[in-house]
Amino acid sequence: DIAADRPLAAADYRRIGAGIARLGRALRGFAHPALTGRPLLWDLRAAETLRAHAGRLPDSLPRDNIAACLDHFVTAVMPALPRLRAQTIHGDVHGHNLILGPGNAVAGFIDFGDMIHAPLVFDAGSALGDFITGPDAAEPVMGALVEGYDSVTPFEDAEIGLLYDLMLARQAATMVIIAARAADEPEAEAYMTATGFGTPDAFGHLHALGRDAATAVFRRACGLSARPAGAPGRSPVASLLDRRKRVMGSRPYVFYDPPLHIVRGEGAFLIDAGGRRYLDCYNNVPIVGHCHPRVVNAIDRQMRVLNTNTRYLGEEVLDYAERLGALTGGALTACAFVNSGSEANDIAWRMARAWTGNAGFLCQDFAYHGITEAIDAVSPSAIRQGRTPAHVRTLLAPDGYRGPHRHGTPEIAARYADDADRAIASLAGDGMKPAAVIVDSAFMTNGILAPLPGYVAALFDKVRAAGGLCIADEVQSGFGRMGAHFWGYQHHGVTPDFVTIGKPAGNGHPLGVVLTRPEILDHFCERTAFFSTFGGNNVSAAAGRAVLDVIEDGDLVRKAGETARHFHRGLKALMARHDIIGDVRSAGLAFGMELVRDRALLTPAPEETERLVNLLRDEGLLVGSEGILGNVVKIRPPLVFEPADADMALAMMDRALSRL
Repeated sequence: DIAADRPLAAADYRRIGAGIARLGRALRGFAHPALTGRPLLWDLRAAETLRAHAGRLPDSLPRDNIAACLDHFVTAVMPALPRLRAQTIHGDVHGHNLILGPGNAVAGFIDFGDMIHAPLVFDAGSALGDFITGPDAAEPVMGALVEGYDSVTPFEDAEIGLLYDLMLARQAATMVIIAARAADEPEAEAYMTATGFGTPDAFGHLHALGRDAATAVFRRACGLSARPAGAPGRSPVASLLDRRKRVMGSRPYVFYDPPLHIVRGEGAFLIDAGGRRYLDCYNNVPIVGHCHPRVVNAIDRQMRVLNTNTRYLGEEVLDYAERLGALTGGALTACAFVNSGSEANDIAWRMARAWTGNAGFLCQDFAYHGITEAIDAVSPSAIRQGRTPAHVRTLLAPDGYRGPHRHGTPEIAARYADDADRAIASLAGDGMKPAAVIVDSAFMTNGILAPLPGYVAALFDKVRAAGGLCIADEVQSGFGRMGAHFWGYQHHGVTPDFVTIGKPAGNGHPLGVVLTRPEILDHFCERTAFFSTFGGNNVSAAAGRAVLDVIEDGDLVRKAGETARHFHRGLKALMARHDIIGDVRSAGLAFGMELVRDRALLTPAPEETERLVNLLRDEGLLVGSEGILGNVVKIRPPLVFEPADADMALAMMDRALSRL
């Protein structure tokens, strides 16, 4: 039966939407010279031609609104069409050209006489216009049809934004065509009226519904927020903050005053609910930029095929593990997959305890390594009341600017490393030996400390001599962020026993990995039934591989080093102009700009730092604050950050510093 002869429910419209999308997929790649450039009134791009006939509409129809609809299509929609996906389409999908089988399953389409090469979304827009024949249940039909289509061929944002115009234009075109043909072909008017096409009640309802409300229906059907970035009417920040406190705790951890309502990301930029773009120089997780298309596509493709756990054999995770191991030079080739950097550090700690039989844990004095109970113990920067667990000893961070040993001190690296002797002796006094030391190669939470040659190597030697193992936490410093080398630890000339990585490995997808020596992993697995249900799942592995591809194909490690040097020179120039900058440090594309009230006394300026962070937000630049005294501006752009972006950031910083 044809669809027009059957009563249809929401589930049927979902099936129809999916069927239209499958038809579009089937027509991909089909081409013929006759499909391009032929005049066809049912082609929505003929709106200007149809507009000339709008005066022939009878008084019973909303002539002015129909004419305005076609005018809008010509002036506002037509210019956007060349940017949309285009291919051969059916061109006239409606209930009389659609055959349904048992259970209202889509059995096929007929009448291909209006086939054209046009934007892919035209078929969905025309179907929406034709299947809605009145105000009754219009929104549910719209949502169901779009949901079905999107389940097969996901809409692009630009397409969703035009669906309302396409739907309304189809109805307007139908009424104009009927009116234009009525004088010469009375039987055409009778046929088309009988089909229900061009129903003025439906057009009036959709016109009154409006673009914003209709687009909200479409976006929700696609699983998106009701309004895109930049749309008016989004919930105000105060309201969102109140809601968050009610459902996520009364002490929200948010940046900036007032907080930002971010709705979209793109490369090195974040976009707020008002459509303003911010240059993101803070978030280290999207290492290759927000929503990188290669990573997004890899996740999407794999999610549509399979996502399961490593109880089953699969090539994706093996390929990824082999590539990671090769990036360590073959030193660490065994991988344990988890879902975050916190979990990775937790497992590395457990492996170290199992291998050494020891219980002590060493970390820097203001480190941060994660949120599990075991790793929170070695994250002093996150411990509000300053309590250190009995098995943990903290080390002096190698801070040559503010620490007890300043730049220019003879054997400065050895002096800082000697603090490990104190910590190890303290553990021994309590009957313990170190099982591990954990180090972030860029010392991010200590204020981003540039590599101090020889320090980490001497520290690792002392820990190993005392029976412990060495963990390089590469969540923030790995993947080329420090330039020149892929791993941060390589800048220190060491080989750790463990490398841990987290969400930057998947550009924000939940992915964590412990890399270690095979014998350490085997020893651990002999003593515990280690398994992470979604550690190493197919989608996570696909995300991880895509990130590596982007870094390698784009030569981003080398470029990060070049951009870092350019940015560092600019920050030094700012320091020469603004006395409040006491020091500028670079660990590749990670920078610490320490603010002081007196350069000679190194008087910290935490209040000014907080104010500067908010002034930079006002300028359109996102940074953070860091350091044990809260006076270090933390700058961590993504690897796709370019010299032109750096120049933009420097100009904004110069203006904000002048206002401080």
